[in-house]
Amino acid sequence: MTRVQLAELVDVNPQTVGALERGDHFPSLDLAFRICDVFGLPVEAVFSRTPFAPLSTELYRKPMQRGGETDVQLDNAD
Repeated sequence: MTRVQLAELVDVNPQTVGALERGDHFPSLDLAFRICDVFGLPVEAVFSRTPFAPLSTELYRKPMQRGGETDVQLDNAD
């Protein structure tokens, strides 16, 4: 995903996304929620005192509702 694509999805300009990537700017809580929604992550994955482990993303995935059942969305689900 490009900076422009993410910026459009979260309603900010691409320069803001670049500043977030570089650590020059920290997101508001509202912006953090919008970014998390794009990637299907809870806000705890962004606002945490412990490092986020990319290999354990299934721990952070939001449950998805399907036909009365709750499933967890995984990156490599078949």
